[in-house]
Amino acid sequence: MRCHFTPLEKLDPICLRQTLEQECRMSSLTRWHLSVRFRGIAWIVWMITSGTLAHASSSDVVLYASKAFVKSGTWAVVADSTAAGGYAIGNPNLGAAKLTSPLAQPANYFELTFPAYSGQAYHLWIRARSLSNSTSNDSVYVQFSDSVNSSQSAVYRIGTTSAAPVVLQACSGAAIQGWGWTDNGWCGLGSAIYFQGSGTHTIRVQVREDGLSIDQIVLSPQTYLSTAPGKAINDTTILTANLPSLSSTSVSITANPTSGSAPLSVNFTSNVTLTSGYVSVYYWNFGDGQTSSAASPSHIYQTSGNYTASLKITSSTGATASASTLLSVSGSSSSIKLRVMQANIFYGGHGTDDITNLSRDATWIANMNPDVVSLIEVLGGSNDPQTLTSLVKQKTGISWYYSYVPKYPGCVEGVMILSKWPIVSTSQYFMSYQMPIAQATLNVGGKYVNFFSTHFQWPSTSSSQRQVEANELASFASSFSEPRIIAGDFNAQDGTPEINIVEQKYLSGWNTAVSHNTAVAYADNPPNLYTRTRKSRIDHVFYSKGATNLAVSGGKVPDTRDLAIAPVIKIGTTDDKGVRPSDHNFTTIDFTVY
Repeated sequence: MRCHFTPLEKLDPICLRQTLEQECRMSSLTRWHLSVRFRGIAWIVWMITSGTLAHASSSDVVLYASKAFVKSGTWAVVADSTAAGGYAIGNPNLGAAKLTSPLAQPANYFELTFPAYSGQAYHLWIRARSLSNSTSNDSVYVQFSDSVNSSQSAVYRIGTTSAAPVVLQACSGAAIQGWGWTDNGWCGLGSAIYFQGSGTHTIRVQVREDGLSIDQIVLSPQTYLSTAPGKAINDTTILTANLPSLSSTSVSITANPTSGSAPLSVNFTSNVTLTSGYVSVYYWNFGDGQTSSAASPSHIYQTSGNYTASLKITSSTGATASASTLLSVSGSSSSIKLRVMQANIFYGGHGTDDITNLSRDATWIANMNPDVVSLIEVLGGSNDPQTLTSLVKQKTGISWYYSYVPKYPGCVEGVMILSKWPIVSTSQYFMSYQMPIAQATLNVGGKYVNFFSTHFQWPSTSSSQRQVEANELASFASSFSEPRIIAGDFNAQDGTPEINIVEQKYLSGWNTAVSHNTAVAYADNPPNLYTRTRKSRIDHVFYSKGATNLAVSGGKVPDTRDLAIAPVIKIGTTDDKGVRPSDHNFTTIDFTVY
């Protein structure tokens, strides 16, 4: 089946292969072939054939290893037409000696998360392939966040030297050939895996011998409890990825009303589902320093602001659940606070420890408590927009809205707008030199704000190209009504020709905060006009000069460094003293919308 034609000259070298792989990724199509022919210009021709598809039970955990949100060291996602979804994760054969015992702090590992019950036996299966079908490249160590044995004793825990060895060779003398399913046993079935609590768990796979690729990981309480999902050699089984839904303690809350002028009286209602026991503790946090232990309390918000009200319940059996909701309280002038965050997450969440970890970025987003975020270098081709939105929802307890735009059509990297407030409409613009603008109209408590996220050309020698992009940005944004806010990585600092073009019609939120003495940073990078977001201040948040209903009330560049860990990737500044979640500093600007 022919899938797609793409002229080669329309794609840059960085995104060419990733784009072609992404074009034809479908869950039901597992193998494709690539050929190139010439008819005046070069074209890519895709052919796809089906593999052997299978469906696990709804209670089985089926993970595609290429979706790992944490990848450290030598592990990398690689295109593989025979792997689940067309991708596997592997590490190269560097000739390293086999590790005789697992490491508490390994350098080379990857992690995924999954839901599972406590007290339930799960059988671990991994589909792997050894480089050159060698027994010197056929094993890993597997650990979990809260695994226990049948006696409920901790075992195989992350951060310890206990792990389940998983070896592709089934037994001494057994053959290895192509993909094969194996477990944590040797010459027989491995022992079952149990978990201390019900909920979300983490699996970590670390190197035992290098040169192994993995595409599927299964934890089965039923279908594959005693039988492998496929063959031990030359396997073609592709299971449908599956994360079971756990029926357990849950809670949701409603608030009435959710917006209004201060003083605002709000009635809260809790809706609890328990599989056993009863609610023993209600703990409400209204977000303004006040709390309650009532099941369905009322609360009065005395001052204007955006508040996150949350409830945590504890059952008589010890189970817990949480929920939260967003409220907007306006003052006498009906003003609303709007915190804008600008974050370049370094090509899909890559930290300066050389580890890709979107969960770490999501934690920083939750901690900085923005209302809308401009995210740069998001990998749309790896489903990062959905993954990051889900992670932020998990960490904040509220729903988020997002809009993603690639650098140019077909590229797997792009920019993303993430918002607590509903997105009314979106648009996009592809500037010259293959760089994007994402636009979203936000409904901020009944007030409409046009928000833009963009990424200008790099490197520093491309000022002339960025000047073209600055004019294109100004022209595109001018077609939207006030107020307008533009955030992004402009790869240029204040005083450069390209920033001067933007500032003909826009004001710098950070410069305004500095002039009002409301800008906050840290000792190694103090608040001033030159506060660094990388080697200089190249990440900006601008607001239009014509926005009379918009005012800056503050700004912050937090210290995201973990000073206990030395960075692997250096930015080249005097404050390179700890690991950051990105090679950029994150920034927030606080606005008041009238």
